Amino acid sequence: MIKRSWLWVMTIVLLLISVPGLYDRWKTEFENNTYELSTPYQEIYNLTIDSPISMNKALSSLKQAGLNTVSLSPVTLDQWDKQDIVEIYGQEELEKMLKFSNIKDDDYQQKQDGFYITVPKNSTYIKQIKKSFDPIEVTINNQSLYFIPDEDGTLRHANMGYNKEAIKLVKKHDLNYILRVENVNETKDGVVTNSARNEHTMEQLINLKSEDAPNILFSGQEVIGYPDLQNAKTWANQLNEVGYQFYSIEFANQMGLPSIAKETNYDFIRLHSMRLGTESAEESVDRAVRAIKERNIRSIFFHFPNEEPVESLAAATGFLDAVTENMPGSFNAGSPEPFREVYTPLWIKAAVLLAGILFTYLAASIIENKKIRLAAPIFMFLLALASFAIHNLIVIKAFALIIAIITPIYAVISSSDGTTTIRNITFRYLRAIGISFAGIAIVTGLLNGNAFITGFELFRGVKLVYVIPILFLALYILFSKRFGFMNAKEVITVLRSPVKYWHIISLMIIGFVIFYYISRTGNAGSVSEIELLIRHKLEEYLYVRPRTKEFLIGFPLYILALYTMGVNKKWGKFLLILGVIGFLSIMNTFTHFHIPLHISLLRTAYSIVIGYILGIFLIYLVKICFRYITKTIHARWS
Repeated sequence: MIKRSWLWVMTIVLLLISVPGLYDRWKTEFENNTYELSTPYQEIYNLTIDSPISMNKALSSLKQAGLNTVSLSPVTLDQWDKQDIVEIYGQEELEKMLKFSNIKDDDYQQKQDGFYITVPKNSTYIKQIKKSFDPIEVTINNQSLYFIPDEDGTLRHANMGYNKEAIKLVKKHDLNYILRVENVNETKDGVVTNSARNEHTMEQLINLKSEDAPNILFSGQEVIGYPDLQNAKTWANQLNEVGYQFYSIEFANQMGLPSIAKETNYDFIRLHSMRLGTESAEESVDRAVRAIKERNIRSIFFHFPNEEPVESLAAATGFLDAVTENMPGSFNAGSPEPFREVYTPLWIKAAVLLAGILFTYLAASIIENKKIRLAAPIFMFLLALASFAIHNLIVIKAFALIIAIITPIYAVISSSDGTTTIRNITFRYLRAIGISFAGIAIVTGLLNGNAFITGFELFRGVKLVYVIPILFLALYILFSKRFGFMNAKEVITVLRSPVKYWHIISLMIIGFVIFYYISRTGNAGSVSEIELLIRHKLEEYLYVRPRTKEFLIGFPLYILALYTMGVNKKWGKFLLILGVIGFLSIMNTFTHFHIPLHISLLRTAYSIVIGYILGIFLIYLVKICFRYITKTIHARWS
């Protein structure tokens, strides 16, 4: 007992050493509280086509409602044609138009394939065309045209850089802007190479850099320079050095982005993209606010709904107004910044690894086999050595995964002695919570840094954390001496026992709980309208909602299991299998590193308190039901 106590003291001291690293993360996340609401410039312009809305009116309305950033994509001749900046004529089209005129074909026809465009009135546009295409100037009927040679028929849609007139208009309305960057590749003889247009884009980006254009958002599925990762890294460094910052789109997998993120020390802003009109206005607002509040998102990038221009603008301004109104006061609208560097010194990591080894040794005490008890901490020691020897994050992740799996198992089994007193139940509950937080501190201490809080590096093995503790506890309860070992003869006797109605009802209830648990695991679980309403109310009153699996299932059933085991250990022990759900769920909460640390702590605190209250309520409910059933049976047979 003394030996175990000293091991716990050493573990706690080592974990206290890691507190500065976790505090640094807390402070970094808390101080990074500036968010932006952004939308594409082209979609705003589309509202003005064949409608009474002007660009100035649209931008003013959106700015007043809360818009502070507009994204600008490289322009194309095709876009300028739609915006009446130029008119495009194909060679055959122009020939038909001039067929009955007195103009000779030799006066304008070119020997190569291509198309004609009218010369813009604005000199800025003329310079942009000449720099992008090197056009041939021709005159037809005293009107100047540009001929653009285009052998493969792609130049109408080729980007020419950014519209400087649009940038001036955006700045006039006191709006920030994001530059969208597209990767353009060429395929020759089956080999994909970077287009010269990428170099032109890079040149213009560096020339455009100013204090009011700090951020870059990559378009499509690739970063500029991909698939040549070395080229992509070089360009990313060049952009980063002149002051550009980058966005990462939540739930999008842009090829090459992780490589340049690592190269630029994760100098990224997390962005959530959404289209208005695909869900109710209230759901869209909740989604945007929750993303900023709970997932370290600092840019909401919305697309206009597919409606008529006037209705579409009204929907967008309504959304902006509502998001601004519902945003917590701790956040400010403006130009977001990447997280400052969260640095974990090597000595802190060593202390946490040592704490993990001691924690594993303590957790292994629940195993009856001495060889396994010794092998477990030795294996973790070798993993810790390997992490220093090969400097591979996979080894650290494996170490953290093992801690995450054994923590809920150890917390429940070591605090599972049945009792009928509320005082002892409370003590065991707090002990299990304390063990859980020791494991959580190890996992969060090891996987700490910008790579994790920006979402580029993820905790791997979430499903294992959900499944293994439940399976292990089920087998442990059935076959360990601690809970009354069942030999083969007893198992056969149980299997041959007649099935009664209450058995079927019990199995149906357990099956429903398991089905609900599995269906709610991960991000894709379906949610009923009633649950959505309850969630909304909980968030409204509590700032963040506790997890249902914790406060409604896991913790109450664990507390009920302790009481039931105090009355009848044979049946009460099976409730522990469902009770472990609460403890593995809080571990899972903290392995979502893109969620701010203070949010995870607050959410878990709510679950612990509410789960405890519901658990005590269940105990009294069981007592009342038991008395009623006993009295009814006694009255019937007396």
